[in-house]
Amino acid sequence: MTALAAFLAERSGRERMLFALLVLVVLPLGVAFGLVLPMHEARATAQAERAEAQAIQAWVAARVVENRSLVTAPEVQRPPPMGSAQVEQSLIEAGLRADVSQLGEGDGGVVTLQFDEVTFTRLANWISAEEPRWGYGLGSFAFEATDRSGKVRARLTLTPLEP
Repeated sequence: MTALAAFLAERSGRERMLFALLVLVVLPLGVAFGLVLPMHEARATAQAERAEAQAIQAWVAARVVENRSLVTAPEVQRPPPMGSAQVEQSLIEAGLRADVSQLGEGDGGVVTLQFDEVTFTRLANWISAEEPRWGYGLGSFAFEATDRSGKVRARLTLTPLEP
């Protein structure tokens, strides 16, 4: 302390004011900009990363709960494949038999259906209503728009489901 007092005693009034300005203003600003602000930015970054990690954790927890509900779902008993004759009867009942251009049963009980022109909504409603009773899964399907509004060309392959 005596060295500082001796140092200041040797200086002029203007030099002492500059030194005081340096000690009271510039030095605290240097500390603030050099140490405090980088620490503040690092804290803000860490808080953002923590919020993101918590959001991911919440999402994963929701998926776990969802997965548990799927795992514990009761098994659905599938009916045996009904055969092409019963598929044809179903088409007759739905008023779609006249629209079928090809209906056949191939190897392994695979049933193929082809429609050259059919109303899409009627076909989709028939598939939705009958699919649980078929005992078949849609092995493949293709829909192609025609020139007439609401009409499509369709080809369906029904593959027998394993019991």
